Amino acid sequence: MLFEREDWKLFRNMETLPQKAGVPRSKLSMLVCKELADNALDICGDCEIGYEGDFFYIKDRGTGLDPELFSINRPLRSSKYLRLPTRGALGNGLRVVAGAVAASGGELYVSTRGKHYKIHFQNDGTALPESLSDYPEEGTKISFNLGIMPINSSWAQLAIEYAQGETYRGKTSPYWYTSENFFELFQSFSGSVRELITEFDGCTGSKAGKITSAYPKTPADTLTFAETEVLLAELRALVKNVRPERLGRIGSPDNWSGYCKSAGTFKVRTIKGEHDAEIPFVLEVYATLSDAPNITVLLNKSPVTGEINIYNRKNELRIFGSGLIFGLQTKPAVILINIMTPYIPIVTDGKEPDLSVIQAEIAESVKKAVGRSKKPLLGAQVERKRSQKEVVAECLEQAIAKAGGDGEYRFSLRQLYYAVRPYVIKEIGKELDYTYFCKELITNYEAENGDIPLMYRDERGTLYHPHLGEDIPIGTIAVENYHKPAWTFNKVLYIEKEGFFHVLKEKKIPEKYDLALLTSKGYASRAVKDLLDALGENGEEEITFFCIHDADAYGTAIYDALQNETRARPGRKVKIINLGLDPEEAVAMGLEIEKVENSGRKKGVASYIDPDWESWLQDYRVELNAMSTPQFLAWLEGKIKLYDKGKVIPPKRVMLESLDQSLEDKLGQVIADEILEQNHYQGKVAAALRQVKENCRDWQTRLEEIVPVELANEPVKRWKEVVEAVSEEMVKNCRF
Repeated sequence: MLFEREDWKLFRNMETLPQKAGVPRSKLSMLVCKELADNALDICGDCEIGYEGDFFYIKDRGTGLDPELFSINRPLRSSKYLRLPTRGALGNGLRVVAGAVAASGGELYVSTRGKHYKIHFQNDGTALPESLSDYPEEGTKISFNLGIMPINSSWAQLAIEYAQGETYRGKTSPYWYTSENFFELFQSFSGSVRELITEFDGCTGSKAGKITSAYPKTPADTLTFAETEVLLAELRALVKNVRPERLGRIGSPDNWSGYCKSAGTFKVRTIKGEHDAEIPFVLEVYATLSDAPNITVLLNKSPVTGEINIYNRKNELRIFGSGLIFGLQTKPAVILINIMTPYIPIVTDGKEPDLSVIQAEIAESVKKAVGRSKKPLLGAQVERKRSQKEVVAECLEQAIAKAGGDGEYRFSLRQLYYAVRPYVIKEIGKELDYTYFCKELITNYEAENGDIPLMYRDERGTLYHPHLGEDIPIGTIAVENYHKPAWTFNKVLYIEKEGFFHVLKEKKIPEKYDLALLTSKGYASRAVKDLLDALGENGEEEITFFCIHDADAYGTAIYDALQNETRARPGRKVKIINLGLDPEEAVAMGLEIEKVENSGRKKGVASYIDPDWESWLQDYRVELNAMSTPQFLAWLEGKIKLYDKGKVIPPKRVMLESLDQSLEDKLGQVIADEILEQNHYQGKVAAALRQVKENCRDWQTRLEEIVPVELANEPVKRWKEVVEAVSEEMVKNCRF
């Protein structure tokens, strides 16, 4: 005889639930509490846990959830299919929670979106929410017990304890999927191809439309494996992989004596496709010497469910479990490992990871962290004088708070420098170099921790709008507030030097080619990079980006820094076309070659430069200024024409709307003039003015008294605003 059992039924039986949960029955309550804590922490970054009698509860301040999600018999719907460095990995958590409560004969209550529910588990595996009362608080509260089974919340407490530091703010990357995973992602998505593509880092707006042009409104799950292979290749051609440092970290807590942080990538090989996955990771290891060794492993700041063991024998520390098996010649220690990554191979439904893919890096980092946690030597020690870098690192958070009034005001980079400066002078005894502070210390800090909130950089550079004649200074705040004028330009030219703006404007080159001009006066500033990315996300208006620069080492490096990833910023989300001037072209044109001073240090050049020309650039250069004005204009127009897709011509609907508005304005003015003339407008206004002034002489007499009083009451006003308010009162209250 044959028996058939649906997979979901394994969740409601205490004998088979551990199979689906991936942990033994003794750890089931630990997993349930952890799953709920992970969900809450991923949603809003913090949560509250506790006990109310026999019930364990968890509260968050999120947007709420559908109580029917606690059904065991439902399709596995989850955002976790998108690979991200979040705590969950399979999207199986709520089914494990519901199964544990149902299988143990426990009770489950959910308070969310204004209602308090009791969840009743049905024989068909569905969940029936019974509304008991209103719930006036924001967010969600989940309370449960597991019948007579005791509840152990230690894993949830660990997840909450280490929910600190930085988190990843970006989207998923096409490099994080093998060919097979990418195809399965499409198979599990119920929306269109375009909707799914926009979930990838750097693939919104016109880029998404361009990639998916062959699949207008096509459901994602209808694509074949071959079609998703092509899409994955196109996505990877558009964007670069995410730097591991962006994934986030816990940071260095005070209660550990040894700490080591490293980062890297590992590959996951495709079996039947063309594309391997390239997975970034950040690895943090904490250690404190102890005669009783212990180990805890966190994945994206939450404890792993797999069993990992540690023991010490004759100064050899051995670690094994969850794919790890290695020994180190080092002292016994208590160790905490945190791995930030969008994906790690999983070997059970309970999310036990296979850490063998980064075993070498873990072993090396454990050795360093334990080595750094050595006990201090007995007796007096000579105190080492700290470096400027160390002093700044220690005082920076305090200086940020001081410069911005504890988060109330915006502040400039220079203000932050002056807030840090006294600390350095006091300890080091000399001034802190401003350039070193900006380009090294702050750049490194922001590369690791993200942009400093509320801080802005001074304006450096200009954006010129063709047809409008506007010159916009480019700085942090200007870029934040920038809105591109609709259907005004479809090209942007970045120029190393602003000096060329005048001649280009005079000859109407920006207007001729619908070309915006952009410069940051000698180097690719953060603000310019952010502006280029913002312009690239401009929806249906596709823009072509160009760059011109001197044929010297620094000029080629400007293009490289503008297009590619730096410590301060990831690579551009848009493709920038390098028009030159490159050295081979400059020499071929017969332009004047200048000898440059060779300091003995090799000059950095762009990655696209041929090695022979890299050597040439160590000693020679050619400036754009070596061309005469007619020669420069002819050279630039020739380059632009190679990529010119024509003038800006918006869609028909936009032009019709513009035509309607123009007709309305012109006809409105004609009709208004006729009406005013027929009704003797000018004469009536003059007569009313005489009458109001005659009837309201007191207001005019007291004007000199009113203005100072009002300005004293509201100092932000201008005198003319007060006069306008007086005139309004006169019109309201004086008959005419």
